[in-house]
Amino acid sequence: MDLLHNKDQKAKDRTAQPTVTKLKVQPADGERASWVQPKPCILVVDDDPLICEQLGRLYIQSGYRVVIVTSAEEALERLGLRDIDLVVTDIRLPGLSGVELTRRIQETWPDVAVIVITGYADIRNAVEVLKLRASDYIVKPFNVAAIQESTRIVLEKAWVFTEIRHLRRFLKEQWEFGSMLSKTPEMHRVFEVIRMVSDTDMTVLIEGETGTGKELVASAIHCQSQRREGPFVTINCAGVPETLLESELFGYQRGAFTGADQARPGKIELAQGGTLFLDEIESMSLAMQAKLLRVLEEKKLQRLGGGRAVQIDMRVVAASNVLLKDLVDRGQMRSDFYYRINVIPIHLAPLRERREDIPLLVNDFLNHHQVAVSKGMTGVSHQVMGQLMQYSWPGNIRELQNVLERAIVMTNGRVIGKVDLPDMASPNQAGKSATPTLLPLREWLNMQEKQYLRQLLEAFGGKIALAARSLGVDVKTLYRKMSLHGLNKKDFQGKAPVPLLSESKDPVRKS
Repeated sequence: MDLLHNKDQKAKDRTAQPTVTKLKVQPADGERASWVQPKPCILVVDDDPLICEQLGRLYIQSGYRVVIVTSAEEALERLGLRDIDLVVTDIRLPGLSGVELTRRIQETWPDVAVIVITGYADIRNAVEVLKLRASDYIVKPFNVAAIQESTRIVLEKAWVFTEIRHLRRFLKEQWEFGSMLSKTPEMHRVFEVIRMVSDTDMTVLIEGETGTGKELVASAIHCQSQRREGPFVTINCAGVPETLLESELFGYQRGAFTGADQARPGKIELAQGGTLFLDEIESMSLAMQAKLLRVLEEKKLQRLGGGRAVQIDMRVVAASNVLLKDLVDRGQMRSDFYYRINVIPIHLAPLRERREDIPLLVNDFLNHHQVAVSKGMTGVSHQVMGQLMQYSWPGNIRELQNVLERAIVMTNGRVIGKVDLPDMASPNQAGKSATPTLLPLREWLNMQEKQYLRQLLEAFGGKIALAARSLGVDVKTLYRKMSLHGLNKKDFQGKAPVPLLSESKDPVRKS
């Protein structure tokens, strides 16, 4: 069957065909997204309803997911969702042309493949889009076999990028809460606490090491609450000198002290109707604790130099890098102040205790970093991931992001092959070796299991059934283990010393 070949014939066929302005084809019922064997999603861009209908039907019958739009502007908007694996576009479009669309795709989404449809008169434009790194072009009139073959070849060449996109979306849907990513039970309990306390006005205390994401938790609590339309005001108590902290929190009237030329509201007033986040609250002096405690108890505030009390309505979330109970025991924090802010405690585990989250955090950072996206970076090498998994991360997630940012700038290719990390067992000043970082038993066992599965899959060339039979487990169990350790059978196909049982008879693979 030949598809429509050029724009001249479109007017004739429109009279006999129903008008289709925009079509989005959903996957069949019961289909479940899988990053192990993703079903590619194709974006068709054409202003001709018949072309859209025929290509949509063809791709659905071939087992793809399809999204259809009628202009380049709509295509760019849809590409922003980052779930498109291939764009099939006509060169002649209303508004932005197919050439300009191809250029913008290569600038913003360089890992998305593009096939261009063109008429004989547009061959020069076809050459131009190939210079823009389009994957292929098809000249009208074309038949079903031509478009199917071109699509298959292009998607096969881009399959690694397809799997990365599906993996990122899978992880985002499964393990993201707010702006936080984790697949550990401990962090999922934190997410559940956030859900439960968000719609209350209870004071929350977040304790965790530097760089564990305490402000992200505070922001998530605010954004999930009924105060989300109000302000989210932050102050780092350690970053403001003690002599200025009171005026920063309470504000002041004109003439309250030398240099107070005009009245100014403090952070507490600015948080009216919203949430006040007090970071590093452990640095607050005993005298300041007493003053803040009174405000929290009475719900009233008086500016420095002012004589009138102002009613306040805000929710307080506090954070600390140390255990405040220890400060109470040492007399460095008032017990009444501690119990007032520690209504709902949340503890954030350091990154070294949730190493299984490191691949999630790495992929998410690369997916959102502007330079990494512009370079088309797809991930880090196995060696680098091993280094990241073994490092102790005293600076936690913030340190991980800094390490990745340096690596992104210094890397020319699409895969980060080197990162700069402090030596985990460097000599000290006395010339003796420092004690190496020891992994918890569970993490060590997980690493050994992953290495064992990797060797097994290599031995069987990615043949899951044979590998499962060798292990004495069912295929479902092996797939679950592979998913847990981030292993993909395609990485092992073609590497096996074990002879395959039979050669493939698939004629599509012999092109």
